[in-house]
Amino acid sequence: MAEKKSEAEANTEAVQETPTALPVEKKKFDWTSLNTLAVVSLASAISGIGALIAVITGHIALKQIKASGESGRTLALTGTVLGYVHLAGWIIFGILGVITKVLILSGAFGLQPMGPEYFEFERGFGGMHFGDR
Repeated sequence: MAEKKSEAEANTEAVQETPTALPVEKKKFDWTSLNTLAVVSLASAISGIGALIAVITGHIALKQIKASGESGRTLALTGTVLGYVHLAGWIIFGILGVITKVLILSGAFGLQPMGPEYFEFERGFGGMHFGDR
Protein backbone atom coordinates (compact mmCIF):
# COMPACT_ATOMS: atom_id res chain seq x y z
CA MET A 1 0.00 0.00 0.00
CA ALA A 2 2.89 2.24 0.56
CA GLU A 3 3.70 1.94 -3.12
CA LYS A 4 0.18 2.91 -4.11
CA LYS A 5 0.30 5.86 -1.81
CA SER A 6 3.56 7.03 -3.26
CA GLU A 7 2.10 6.81 -6.79
CA ALA A 8 -0.90 8.85 -5.73
CA GLU A 9 1.35 11.40 -4.09
CA ALA A 10 3.47 11.56 -7.26
CA ASN A 11 0.36 12.20 -9.35
CA THR A 12 -0.82 14.99 -7.06
CA GLU A 13 2.66 16.50 -7.07
CA ALA A 14 2.68 16.40 -10.90
CA VAL A 15 -0.70 18.10 -11.01
CA GLN A 16 0.45 20.72 -8.52
CA GLU A 17 3.64 21.39 -10.48
CA THR A 18 1.83 22.29 -13.72
CA PRO A 19 1.41 26.03 -13.85
CA THR A 20 -2.05 27.44 -14.09
CA ALA A 21 -2.97 29.06 -17.38
CA LEU A 22 -2.69 32.80 -17.22
CA PRO A 23 -5.22 34.89 -19.12
CA VAL A 24 -3.73 35.92 -22.45
CA GLU A 25 -4.13 39.57 -23.30
CA LYS A 26 -5.15 40.30 -26.85
CA LYS A 27 -3.01 42.72 -28.74
CA LYS A 28 -4.94 45.76 -29.84
CA PHE A 29 -4.51 46.96 -33.41
CA ASP A 30 -2.38 50.05 -33.67
CA TRP A 31 -4.46 52.38 -35.84
CA THR A 32 -1.71 54.98 -35.89
CA SER A 33 0.52 52.73 -38.00
CA LEU A 34 -2.12 52.18 -40.72
CA ASN A 35 -1.28 53.75 -44.08
CA THR A 36 -3.94 56.30 -44.99
CA LEU A 37 -3.56 55.90 -48.75
CA ALA A 38 -4.25 52.18 -48.42
CA VAL A 39 -7.62 52.99 -46.90
CA VAL A 40 -8.30 55.61 -49.60
CA SER A 41 -7.41 53.06 -52.28
CA LEU A 42 -9.83 50.48 -50.93
CA ALA A 43 -12.63 52.99 -50.40
CA SER A 44 -12.38 54.44 -53.89
CA ALA A 45 -12.15 50.95 -55.44
CA ILE A 46 -15.33 49.85 -53.68
CA SER A 47 -17.18 52.89 -55.01
CA GLY A 48 -16.38 51.85 -58.58
CA ILE A 49 -16.31 55.43 -59.82
CA GLY A 50 -12.86 56.08 -58.43
CA ALA A 51 -11.15 53.12 -60.10
CA LEU A 52 -8.28 55.19 -61.44
CA ILE A 53 -7.84 56.86 -58.05
CA ALA A 54 -7.78 53.41 -56.42
CA VAL A 55 -5.01 52.19 -58.72
CA ILE A 56 -2.87 55.30 -58.25
CA THR A 57 -3.27 55.54 -54.47
CA GLY A 58 -2.83 51.76 -54.13
CA HIS A 59 0.53 51.82 -55.87
CA ILE A 60 1.70 54.83 -53.85
CA ALA A 61 0.55 53.17 -50.62
CA LEU A 62 2.40 49.95 -51.45
CA LYS A 63 5.59 51.92 -52.03
CA GLN A 64 5.16 53.82 -48.75
CA ILE A 65 4.39 50.63 -46.81
CA LYS A 66 7.50 48.94 -48.20
CA ALA A 67 9.68 51.90 -47.21
CA SER A 68 8.22 52.66 -43.78
CA GLY A 69 6.94 49.27 -42.59
CA GLU A 70 3.43 50.56 -41.86
CA SER A 71 0.44 48.24 -41.84
CA GLY A 72 -2.25 48.17 -44.51
CA ARG A 73 -0.59 46.16 -47.25
CA THR A 74 -3.68 43.95 -47.68
CA LEU A 75 -5.92 47.00 -47.99
CA ALA A 76 -3.64 48.56 -50.60
CA LEU A 77 -3.43 45.34 -52.62
CA THR A 78 -7.20 44.84 -52.50
CA GLY A 79 -7.83 48.43 -53.59
CA THR A 80 -5.34 48.17 -56.43
CA VAL A 81 -6.73 44.87 -57.74
CA LEU A 82 -10.35 46.06 -57.52
CA GLY A 83 -9.36 49.28 -59.27
CA TYR A 84 -7.82 47.34 -62.16
CA VAL A 85 -10.90 45.09 -62.37
CA HIS A 86 -13.20 48.13 -62.54
CA LEU A 87 -11.02 49.78 -65.19
CA ALA A 88 -11.03 46.60 -67.28
CA GLY A 89 -14.82 46.41 -66.96
CA TRP A 90 -15.25 50.01 -68.12
CA ILE A 91 -12.93 49.43 -71.10
CA ILE A 92 -14.76 46.25 -72.14
CA PHE A 93 -18.13 47.96 -71.72
CA GLY A 94 -16.96 50.86 -73.92
CA ILE A 95 -15.62 48.56 -76.63
CA LEU A 96 -18.87 46.55 -76.70
CA GLY A 97 -20.86 49.78 -76.95
CA VAL A 98 -18.84 50.98 -79.93
CA ILE A 99 -19.14 47.58 -81.65
CA THR A 100 -22.91 47.55 -81.11
CA LYS A 101 -23.30 51.06 -82.48
CA VAL A 102 -21.20 50.19 -85.56
CA LEU A 103 -23.25 47.06 -86.21
CA ILE A 104 -26.53 48.96 -85.93
CA LEU A 105 -25.41 51.81 -88.18
CA SER A 106 -23.92 49.44 -90.77
CA GLY A 107 -27.22 47.67 -91.31
CA ALA A 108 -26.02 44.34 -89.94
CA PHE A 109 -29.30 43.93 -88.04
CA GLY A 110 -31.41 44.75 -91.09
CA LEU A 111 -31.89 48.35 -90.00
CA GLN A 112 -31.07 51.01 -92.54
CA PRO A 113 -29.52 54.09 -90.97
CA MET A 114 -32.02 56.94 -90.95
CA GLY A 115 -34.73 54.61 -92.30
CA PRO A 116 -38.15 54.12 -90.68
CA GLU A 117 -37.14 50.81 -89.11
CA TYR A 118 -34.15 52.46 -87.48
CA PHE A 119 -36.29 55.13 -85.83
CA GLU A 120 -38.80 52.49 -84.75
CA PHE A 121 -35.90 50.56 -83.21
CA GLU A 122 -34.69 53.64 -81.34
CA ARG A 123 -38.19 54.36 -79.99
CA GLY A 124 -38.42 50.83 -78.65
CA PHE A 125 -41.06 49.46 -81.02
CA GLY A 126 -43.69 51.60 -79.31
CA GLY A 127 -46.81 50.79 -81.31
CA MET A 128 -45.61 47.83 -83.40
CA HIS A 129 -47.60 49.04 -86.46
CA PHE A 130 -46.53 46.52 -89.06
CA GLY A 131 -49.72 46.62 -91.20
CA ASP A 132 -49.53 50.37 -91.87
CA ARG A 133 -46.78 50.10 -94.48
